Amino acid sequence: MPDALLVRIDSDVVGRLWLDDKRNFCFSYDSNWLKQSRIPLSLSLPLRSAPYLEDQSHSFFANLLPEEKMRTLIARNLGVSFHNDYGLLERIGGDCAGAVSLYPETGELPQQPASYRELSLDELTAIIKELPQRPLLAGEKGLRLSLAGAQKKLPIYFDGRNYHLGYGSAPSNYIIKPAIDDLAGTVENEAYCMALAKIVGLEVPPSFIHQHEDTRVFVVKRFDRMIDGDITRRLHQEDFCQALRIPPEFKYETEGGPSLTACFNLLRTNSTRSGKDVLSLVNWVIFNYLIGNSDAHGKNISLLLLEKGPMLSPFYDLLSTRVYAHYGLAEGLAMKIGGESDPQSIRKKQWELFAEEAGVKPKLVFTRLKEVSQKLEAARLPLFKGDFAPYRCDTLYQLMELIAEQCSRTLKMIE
Repeated sequence: MPDALLVRIDSDVVGRLWLDDKRNFCFSYDSNWLKQSRIPLSLSLPLRSAPYLEDQSHSFFANLLPEEKMRTLIARNLGVSFHNDYGLLERIGGDCAGAVSLYPETGELPQQPASYRELSLDELTAIIKELPQRPLLAGEKGLRLSLAGAQKKLPIYFDGRNYHLGYGSAPSNYIIKPAIDDLAGTVENEAYCMALAKIVGLEVPPSFIHQHEDTRVFVVKRFDRMIDGDITRRLHQEDFCQALRIPPEFKYETEGGPSLTACFNLLRTNSTRSGKDVLSLVNWVIFNYLIGNSDAHGKNISLLLLEKGPMLSPFYDLLSTRVYAHYGLAEGLAMKIGGESDPQSIRKKQWELFAEEAGVKPKLVFTRLKEVSQKLEAARLPLFKGDFAPYRCDTLYQLMELIAEQCSRTLKMIE
C-alpha cells in the first residue's frame, strides 16, 4: 500500500487520506482540526471524529484531478496508471482548486520553500506551447499542480505586470487557458462571454486576453484566492459534484450527475445567504441558455467554504458551446431546464417548471428572462466594437448572431 497523505487546507492539517486493503479511499479528520475549525473538507464529508471508510470520500478527491486527454497525458508523463486517482494526487496534489493540498505523511510542510520564478514573455509562450504535451507541467521538479476539468490550464502567479511560476507551497492567483484543440476562437469566446456576464450582473472574477506574438490565451483571476497584506492566501471551495458526492465521470445529468433541482436544494440547505445565492443561480441558468452554453454542469458551479459558512462562488467557465455545433459538439443541456435538455424545445412551460425546480415564483423567472435578454441585446454590439475590436474572429461573429436570436426568441416567448 502507498503511504498515507496528509490533507491540508492552506498550511493546516485537516486530516489523513489512505487506501485500505481493497484500495478504497479512507479519510479521517485530524483531532486538532475538529477542535479549532468549523470548516468541513466537503459538505459531503461533515465534521466528525469517525473516519470515512469504504470509498465514501473518493468522489471528493477524484474531483480535484484533471480529466480526459489531460489526465491521460499527465498519467503517462508521470508513469502513473490512468485510473490511479491516489497515485495522481500523490504526485500533483500540491496546488489544487481551493485551499486543498495533499502531501506524503511526514508531519512537516514540504521541504522546498515557497518561491516564485518570474517568466519572460518568451518563456511563458514556450510553456504554453508545451502544455499539449505536458499538461500542468507535470513532472517538473518543485511543481505539483492540479486543476479539475478537461481543458488545458496553467496555474500562474500574476503581479499585474509579470507572470511567475510558483514552487513549493507558493500559491497561484490566476489561471491561463489556451485555445481548445480543434475548436476555433475559444479564447475570444470565453473572454467575451465572461465580459457579458459582468455587464448583465453575474458575479465573475476579472479576466483578460493575453497575447504575445502568435500566442493568444484567456487569463482569469482565481476566485479561490485572497490578498492579505502582501500575502496571497487560499480560500477553501468545492464544486457541486464534490458537495453532492458525485464522481467527475458522472458530472452530466443524463449520466446521474447533478440536476438543477439538486443544485438549488444544495444552496437552500447550506448557503449562509441562500436567498441571494438562489437568485444568482437563476441568473446563471438564464445567462447560459441565452449565450448557448450547453456545458453548464455541476463541476462548473462551486461553493466557497468559509469560517462564516458556505456561499456560492463567483461564476467561471462561461462560454458558448452551441457555436460549435457544426464541429459535432452536443447541443443538449448538461442540466435540463424544466425537464427539457434540447434548448430549441424550451418554451414558457419549461420555464414555469424550472421556477418550481428552483423554488421561486414563475413571475420572477420571467422578469429575469426579460431583463437579462434586454441587457445582453443592448451590450453585445458595443462590447464587440469596443474592447473586443482587436479580437474579432468568425467565432465572435457567430456568437453575436446566436445571442441576438436567443434574446429575440426569448422576449417573444414571454410576451
